[in-house]
Parts: sequence; structure tokens; C-alpha cells
Amino acid sequence: MRIKDLISKFETYMSAISFAEAGEFDTAQQILRKKPDIVVIISGTQEDEYSLKYALNLTKRVNALLRVLLKKEVSENHMKKLKEGDVDYEILQYDSFSEQKIRNLLERADLIVTADEKILGRLSNGYVVFVQPNKNLIGG
Repeated sequence: MRIKDLISKFETYMSAISFAEAGEFDTAQQILRKKPDIVVIISGTQEDEYSLKYALNLTKRVNALLRVLLKKEVSENHMKKLKEGDVDYEILQYDSFSEQKIRNLLERADLIVTADEKILGRLSNGYVVFVQPNKNLIGG
């Protein structure tokens, strides 16, 4: 994909997100013209809670499909948040897919959300949101 196409696609999503945040959900959906595919990667870090919360909120705002890609079984806390999130979601486990199938899934995703820095370095295609907990910055 050319850089010009990536920039155009990014601008389209940012426009739709802006309208969704302003409560104009119909306009956001018209901009997108399809149900976006958001993948959140749960890798077993403590920060997974933040990435799941961010992905759920964004999924709800733009009426997307959320795919939860995880290595182990879903924790009760994560499952509770997914059910309370009132969004369309699908749970996929690393172990049940080949590496190629996971790569294809990530390439088709419109947005990838993760909190794991190790995974972040291996993601080169698509738009990636790196989520971290709020921290107070002191001296810089």
C-alpha cells in the first residue's frame, strides 16, 4: 500500500472518529461505509486492561467489530468488560491459528490496539494504537 493511500485512509478514520465523539454516529458511519474491524491484542501484561477499555470505547463510538486476539484464555474480568461493553466482538486465540493466519488478520484490521511494547515492535502494517496507563510526568 502506498503512503498516500495510508494517509488518506487514516484521515478518513480520524474524521469518522471525530464525528462519533461529537455524537454524530450516522455521519461517522456514512464516512466509513463499512463496519470497521478493530483488533485488540491481549498479551498477558498488566496494561491489557487499558488497551481493552480503549478498544471497547472506540468500537462503540464507530460501531465496529472488535476482535480480541489473546494468547491464553480470557480472564473473568476481561470477559465481564466485553459483555458489559455492548459491542460485537469475537475472541481469537494465538494457539488456534497459524502465524500466517494471524498476520492476515492483523493486515485486514482497520486498527490494532495494544499495550505490549514487545508486540508493538513486530507490527509494521496498518494503524496501531499503543495504549499506556496515565502517568504523571515529573521533570520532563
